[in-house]
Amino acid sequence: MTTTLSSLKAFVIGPIGDRDAPDGTLNRVVYEEGIQVLEEVIEPACSAFGVIAFRADEIDRTGEIPEQVFRHLRDAPIVIADLTGANPNVMYELGLRHTTGKLTIQLGERDKLPFDIAAIRTIIFKRSPAGLVEARKRLSQVLAAGLDMGGDPVTATRVWFEGASTTVAIDFDESRGIGSDYEESGYLEKLADTEESFQSLVQAMATASSINEEITRIISDGTQKIEEIESKGGKISDKLALVNRVAVLLEDPVNRLQVTAGEYGQSVDRLEPGLRYILEQLVADPAQLNDETQILQPVRTLVDAAQGTINSALGFKSAVEKIASSTREMKRVAMRLALSLQAIANASARITALRELTDCLPRSQDLGDTAVNRVETE
Repeated sequence: MTTTLSSLKAFVIGPIGDRDAPDGTLNRVVYEEGIQVLEEVIEPACSAFGVIAFRADEIDRTGEIPEQVFRHLRDAPIVIADLTGANPNVMYELGLRHTTGKLTIQLGERDKLPFDIAAIRTIIFKRSPAGLVEARKRLSQVLAAGLDMGGDPVTATRVWFEGASTTVAIDFDESRGIGSDYEESGYLEKLADTEESFQSLVQAMATASSINEEITRIISDGTQKIEEIESKGGKISDKLALVNRVAVLLEDPVNRLQVTAGEYGQSVDRLEPGLRYILEQLVADPAQLNDETQILQPVRTLVDAAQGTINSALGFKSAVEKIASSTREMKRVAMRLALSLQAIANASARITALRELTDCLPRSQDLGDTAVNRVETE
């Protein structure tokens, strides 16, 4: 029973074709063109950031392919969509992914793209040696920005999360913890999915922190300019215009934080029950724990990070509420920001609650002593 933090993974969707189809047939051409984009554009760009890119036909685990695809669409920290000649299946998968608000990058060959995606930023390339190199460079740039700041949510995603982000994890019922339902559904067989949920949570936590830093800079710059106006005896109308300008600048990062808060809450929903189940089993029978680093150390690190997230979110929320009453525009954006921060804090509280279980388990030094005592007894 091991859970480790490994490299981020990027799930690649797009035309797969048929590798076993006869040469020259449409299915074989689709396969070859998809592999070319994967090997010459996507994999090199991802590997530069330590990201592992993989397609559905590279999944080694047994099980139903559609279910595995849907899980990766839901859980993968990154999805890269090759929309070249996109068929309905690919577009359906892309639509499902957009509902998560997670980092999703689109690319496709010129003149072979569905017109419907024209409004969503897409890396368009020409299938030539130079064109593929340029696509790889552009994908690297988008990945760098996305890993740092997260992706800009499409309009549909922001609408999807408008209500959800205000209630994520707020009304958490502790009865949703581990119970007979998980055992009846074979939850132990699905614990391997915990790793991807772990990654998604850490990625969402990092994205939220980065967005908060961006918001802090905007507010700080605005505050400094307001102080300059006051020091020069400026007019109230000048201050009003400046505060409203700051509110406009906050719109985009607040939208992104709103989506990230929803994603963060969903990640906690998927991860916390599994972790709680594992920890409860270990508390009941500590002999199962042979190496603290297998599960305890990553969980303890996550719990500490979640506590820091709570402190940061609530402290920031308090500061935001103080400026909310300055103008109507600022109040509108500040209220949305405060709700997202509260949702993140509430979701994080479910992770920090795991400390009551981790504190019941031995640390590595205790494990070593136990091992020595067992050898001496034998």
